[in-house]
Amino acid sequence: MARALSRHFCRTAVLAVVLLSSPITAAASEDLACNQEPGNRYFWVERAFCDLPAHGPENAQGAVIWNHGTSGTSRSWMAPAPPALRLLQARGWDVIMLKRHHGAEGDNALYRTVQRTLEEAKALKKAGYRKVVLAGQSFGGYVTLEAIDTSPDIDAAIALAPGVRSSNAAGRLDASVTDRLLQSAKVGRLALLFPKHDSLFNYAERGGSAKAILSQRALPYLLVDETSDITGHGGGVTGRFALRYGPCLADFLAAASLPGTRFTCPPATDGWPVVRELLLPPGEARPAFLRDGSGFPAPVAALAGPRWALMGDSLVLVGLVDGGNAQLRLFYRSTTSTGGLFDATLKDNAIHATLANKSTVTLKPDADGTITWTASDRSRSIDAPLTPGKDTD
Repeated sequence: MARALSRHFCRTAVLAVVLLSSPITAAASEDLACNQEPGNRYFWVERAFCDLPAHGPENAQGAVIWNHGTSGTSRSWMAPAPPALRLLQARGWDVIMLKRHHGAEGDNALYRTVQRTLEEAKALKKAGYRKVVLAGQSFGGYVTLEAIDTSPDIDAAIALAPGVRSSNAAGRLDASVTDRLLQSAKVGRLALLFPKHDSLFNYAERGGSAKAILSQRALPYLLVDETSDITGHGGGVTGRFALRYGPCLADFLAAASLPGTRFTCPPATDGWPVVRELLLPPGEARPAFLRDGSGFPAPVAALAGPRWALMGDSLVLVGLVDGGNAQLRLFYRSTTSTGGLFDATLKDNAIHATLANKSTVTLKPDADGTITWTASDRSRSIDAPLTPGKDTD
């Protein structure tokens, strides 16, 4: 047993040495291709949304550096940037992801990640970006707060469920760390999310304390706390968060100047503009949705045109497409999958399609339509009402 532990320790130590000895190269000169493998690198950077155009230093509103969370030695670097940041990319920001190798997360990961984040921020400013925003989820949010506490040169920060559990037996969050950082952090403006029912952090409610601290500072801040409908530790990386707070976050960051008080989000309105920005493919990749059901039996006519739904915490866009030769196809895309076009069939007054991962989707013409998603093993299903989207031409 002791020899096995020794061998495990040695392998981990060797991997850490290899990773830490890799050269650190600034983002401005590094390959930003998406979906890279880490190889022997501890850090590397990628564009967050390679299907959207990059704006470049001269044209972008600024650059956003995203730090992901961590979960032991799992491959946390594979998680995509959240939909709310996709909205920022669509609205003129360049979003990059600072990724970390899962094999060398250790006791000094926080310090190393903060330092590399600040190096990336400096490189982006040197490249000509007018503003640099730091953003992160969980451990990445903790990195973000530590970074703005270390350097006064960051224009804005976004911290979603920030923190990290201690390594003791209880594994509890030390909320005082977040409070300390909020009291001293030096940044132009700050956006925070503390979702309710955050089980990873023992359901601690931190919004009230954050509000009390920030209200005493001359700092523009956007605070979404436990009184919102955003739930769970990962609530900030969901389509629900992007739909409700994505436009508000974009306005908060883009405003030329703000008073040193709390920034208030307007009431929720029509969600279609957000859905369109997040899920409708641009240009030639955009599907030609059926505008009427001529030539197809019911219920196609009742479900013509693009429609969207909030299924659990995911945003979904669907639409019927004429596949030719009387073949019906379904366009399906969500904030958790890139989707595509899938063959559809009509049965029992409903439209059925099987997605690439073998889950199924059923559309029914009730009211404006309903959608049912069912897992491939039929272990669970989600129902939601559909909302018609406006003309996309």
